[in-house]
Amino acid sequence: MGLSDLFKKKNNDPIGDDSILSQLDELKSAGEYEKIIQKTEEVPADNRSNELWFRRIEALIKVSRFNDAKKEISLLSKRCSKPEEDARLYYSLGLVFDNTDSELKAAECFLRAQEFYPEFEGIQDAIDDSIKRAGQKLSDAKSTFEKLFADISDAIKNSEDKKKIDENDAFSYISMIQASFLSSMLNMQIPLGELFFKCNDADKPKMKSFLKEKYGIVDLGSLQQWFGGNQISPELDIIISAVEKNANITMDNASAAEKMHIKASTMVIKEFKDLIPKSGLIAWDYCTILAITRMAFSCDLLSNMEYLQTCLFFTDACKGRYSSWEDFSRAVVIGGFYNTMCLDTQYDIKAATLFGNVAASHCKNNYPKVTWIG
Repeated sequence: MGLSDLFKKKNNDPIGDDSILSQLDELKSAGEYEKIIQKTEEVPADNRSNELWFRRIEALIKVSRFNDAKKEISLLSKRCSKPEEDARLYYSLGLVFDNTDSELKAAECFLRAQEFYPEFEGIQDAIDDSIKRAGQKLSDAKSTFEKLFADISDAIKNSEDKKKIDENDAFSYISMIQASFLSSMLNMQIPLGELFFKCNDADKPKMKSFLKEKYGIVDLGSLQQWFGGNQISPELDIIISAVEKNANITMDNASAAEKMHIKASTMVIKEFKDLIPKSGLIAWDYCTILAITRMAFSCDLLSNMEYLQTCLFFTDACKGRYSSWEDFSRAVVIGGFYNTMCLDTQYDIKAATLFGNVAASHCKNNYPKVTWIG
């Protein structure tokens, strides 16, 4: 189904300049998409009909110039006023996402196209196909993680000379994964073994700016407020319960984005349900808040007392939920996978799997060195 085949005038003539469109039809039949791009470029943007814009976008997608296609879609969106045109815009955007490892974001766009124009031929097939391919990627990710979790368990079981870590050192290990990833965004590193690590004076402003801009954190109060509103576990606990009961989550009057978010979350939980520990995925929330707490202390946003009290509180909470490094590592890796896929990216399963791989490597290399903290 080509974009140019969807909507015609009532007299069946294409919208736009008939002469140019006829030339574009011939080029399309010959698969000459680069020439279509060149031909549409010859027409000044202000003089292009919307149909010419759509033909240009279709050609850009065909030659894998996805970033350029997104820019053109953004420009054209300001000119479209009809439901049919809005549907075509979302369909085009869906094709971009479908070809850039974001199949579920593509399905969301196709769903929006369907909402604008229910008669859109073949749109449900496009939605179903994108979801199906996303499901296969999730299945592949599960197979990868099953092997990784087995390696972590073997490494912990077979390790020698393990040490019992002190109470105050425990949160260094719990926060390890996020402390590594978040600080790497600033080309910095928070050493695992340095409980009271401080940035140098040159790096402190950069760390403060990062925490304020990304999380709105400037002190203990804002840190607590951020955690209260940004945990992934409460929503996932609801979905885990629904999956266990084989119940559907009501989505009446939900937007396309909300529907796809619930769909994606449910797909993740259904695929990984056999790997999720009974205590759920709150390990990711503990890992994240402790990492951010360490970063806030490193640039003097928290006092020594605020730092220790916060870390000990969440460490005790974590110890109360998980009974082994194996359970904790499964929860934090799957939680990180979910966070990357459904929150940090636009349903990029490939990127989420890569994150999970690296996180599991951290677990395998570090957790065998110490006994569980419970």
